Amino acid sequence: IREEKIFAFIRDEDGLFRKIEKTVYRDRDTNEVKAGQEITLDGFYRPTLDDDYDDVMSYQGIDGSDQVLKLKLIENES
Repeated sequence: IREEKIFAFIRDEDGLFRKIEKTVYRDRDTNEVKAGQEITLDGFYRPTLDDDYDDVMSYQGIDGSDQVLKLKLIENES
């Protein structure tokens, strides 16, 4: 059995994104996948068009074209 980490982003109502880490376990012989723990990581991200970004997510748009979403981690302001 092999542990795999999956990362995704969810958008909050305020338009900011949060990073999700999900652990799954795959049986190499049967290819069966069992869900493990899902964690919402600390920190908020905002979308950006700049080349200064902290994370990037690729996805397929409604029209089937490849899209890229660049995200910048928001620093905590004290």
